[in-house]
Amino acid sequence: MQSIKKLLLIPFIWTAALLFLVEEMLWDAGAKLMARLAVLRYVQALETRITALPARWALLAFLLPSTILIPAKLIGLHAITSGHWLVGTATFIAAKLVGMALFSRIFNLTRPALMQLPWFVKVYEFVMRYRNRIHDYLAQWQAYQAIKTRIQFLLTRVKAKFL
Repeated sequence: MQSIKKLLLIPFIWTAALLFLVEEMLWDAGAKLMARLAVLRYVQALETRITALPARWALLAFLLPSTILIPAKLIGLHAITSGHWLVGTATFIAAKLVGMALFSRIFNLTRPALMQLPWFVKVYEFVMRYRNRIHDYLAQWQAYQAIKTRIQFLLTRVKAKFL
């Protein structure tokens, strides 16, 4: 019975591993890309203003990219359901990538202000604790280690070839 349970869990573990690894890669890549944009004078000025925001305005700045990009994702999903799967998928993926990049950069800029809000600290700690538990659980599985190693190998090859 235990071996059947493990066998049934493997596809879920691979899916979770893939989602976690892709999320980490997008978060890190988005943060690096947005940090490179910070050398532009206007972006640097905007980031300086965002960093100086009080906690409640920082929360608004933190949530703004999500509210702007949700309609783009919905447009992409609508296009997919209307039979325009290529345009819809491209729109959805572009909105997801841009959203993740903005979200990660703005979070890094607003984190000190957001951590002044007691309720935000509780939510942040809960999310991080839950995320870390999932990572710890996945790390126990050979399937997770295998996919993580494979993705890192592929990324190294892609970087060597294109960067």
